[in-house]
Formats: sequence, structure tokens, C-alpha cells
Amino acid sequence: MNLNILKGLLILTVIFDHNDFSRGVFADFLRGMSFHVVGFLAIPFLRDALNPVSRRAAQYVFRLYFPFLLMTLAMGAALMVLGGQPWQERVRAIAVALYSGNFYALKAATNMGLLWYLPSFISLVLLHGVIEAQGRTGKAMLMALLVALHGVLGPVAAGIQDYVPLGLLPALYVIPMCYLVVLCHRHLYLRLPVPAAVLLALGSFALVKWGQMHWRLPYELGAMEVPGFDAWPSMLVDDLEGVTGALLLFQLARLPLGKLLAAFGEVSLQVYLVHAFIGLAIAKVLMRTSLVAHPVAILAISLALTAAIALAVARVVMASPFKRYLFPRDVAELTGRTAAGSVKAARS
Repeated sequence: MNLNILKGLLILTVIFDHNDFSRGVFADFLRGMSFHVVGFLAIPFLRDALNPVSRRAAQYVFRLYFPFLLMTLAMGAALMVLGGQPWQERVRAIAVALYSGNFYALKAATNMGLLWYLPSFISLVLLHGVIEAQGRTGKAMLMALLVALHGVLGPVAAGIQDYVPLGLLPALYVIPMCYLVVLCHRHLYLRLPVPAAVLLALGSFALVKWGQMHWRLPYELGAMEVPGFDAWPSMLVDDLEGVTGALLLFQLARLPLGKLLAAFGEVSLQVYLVHAFIGLAIAKVLMRTSLVAHPVAILAISLALTAAIALAVARVVMASPFKRYLFPRDVAELTGRTAAGSVKAARS
């Protein structure tokens, strides 16, 4: 499986989900859609777990948290300048968002709830390391605890999410699903020929998705608007939608789908952070020009333009001198010590 193709498929699905015109055409399909989120969050479980107290883990956290910090501060400052709220309240909202990283705190501070993904991903990677560092008994006990939490976090999330750090609740909630995705992928789908694996995954997802759409089950993993044990049939169907949909994308990533998808995957983080701005601008232009009347045609044009421009912007940024200030790999690259050290070594 090509991980860049997988990330390319996932980020294009994210763009589809966040498009302003998508819900007018595919409202029922998108109502409970979470498989793209589960797919992204399951990727670390395909790799060896990071030691959460290692230098490598610290660099990984920095690489994800720094752009989150920049985006949150920039958007929070922009809203502060625009006014509409006392600056003290805006500063408090930004501080809560930087600490908790939950969807609603980020929505209040930046108008960009989608930023929740980065702190939650950090928590998930660190928790994965903690779980894998345990022995068999310890790992079994932690997994049992996570399964128990899976059924109670949704109903209590609204009251506690501002008090827990780094988007912890979605990470805790989704870990059992991520393990299930990788378990099924390794021990079932990889044993099948690719065409058979794709067909099986497609059939499984279609069946579950039909049930979710038929019963009109809502599901917002990032916002932790998820059912608990008290609504276990809904929880089961919603969870299976995430698992089977992620498995479908995993199987599609085994196909030779081309360099373009891989190009999206190589800069998926950057595309994620810019696509909302681009999509909003394109939506405003399309709504004002009225050049296309059919909703499906408008959606197709909007998706194509958003994806193409987001990819172009992401690649330009990553090839520019500003890359180290926006997406540094570590503190040394941000401060320029890496480059300075290389020059000094070359001269000596």
C-alpha cells in the first residue's frame, strides 16, 4: 500500500466533505460521514509506535503543533482586529483553544473548528506509544479501558472538553477503531488479491453506509457529537461506517492510482490547512457569477478548483524559503541552526 496515495485519497475526501456545495447534493451521505477522519487517524497504527518520551516524539509533536499554533494565533488575532468581542474574551478563547484543541474552543477562537485534527492527532500518536510500550497484560487492560470510555465520552464531552489538553477526547474515542482498522487490513484484506479486497471493502462499506443513511444517524467525531452506550445501535453503525470506509480507502491505496494522488499525499497537512480558505473563496465567486446552474456541475467545478489550487499553494510553500518558518521539522530548522551547522561542517 502506498501511504502517499492513501493520504491523497483521504485529503480529497476531506475537501469533498468541507465543500460548501457538497451538502446540497449529498446531504444524507455526509450527515454521518467519519471514515476519512478514521482513515487519517489510523495511519500511525500502521507504523512502529513512537516512544512518547523520546526526542523523536518531541520533534514529531513540534512538527504538528507549530503550524497549529501559528494558524490559531493568526486567525485569533484577525478576529480580534475585526472586533465584535472584547479583547480580553478573545485572548481567553485563544488560550483555551491552544490548550484544549477541541472543536468548539477552536471555533470560538478562530472560526476554524477543523483545526481540532492536529492536537488530537498529537494525542493519538503519544497514546499509541504508551499503549505499545506495555506488556501483554498492560496493553489488554488499557484497551479494555478505552473500549469502556468509547461508550461514555460522547455524552460527557461537552462538559469536560475545555479542561483536557490537546484534543484528547477524540483521540481516546477513536483508538479502538484505529486498532480494528489495522487488524482487519493486515489479517484479512492483505491476504486477498487486490480486486477481491476492494470489492469486499466496497460491499461492506456500502451496506453499513446504507444503514446509516436510512436511519439518518448524525455523527461528528471532531466535535465529539457521538452516541454512547445508551444509544448502542447508533454507536455500532456509526463506528462501522468509519471502520469500513477507512478500510475501503486502504484497499484503494493498493492500486496504482498515479502520481497525482501521491502528490496530494506528500503535502496533505499543508493542503488541509489551506483548503478551507480556497474553497470559501471559490464558493463566493461561483455564487456571484451564476455561470453554472446545475448543482452537480457547480460542485464538480468547486471541488476541482479547490483541490488544484490547494495543491499548487501547498507545493509552492513547501518549496519556498518560508517553509522552515511555517512547517519546520524541529526547532533547529526553525532557528536556522541546521543550515548554519551544515555550512560550518562543509567549511571544516
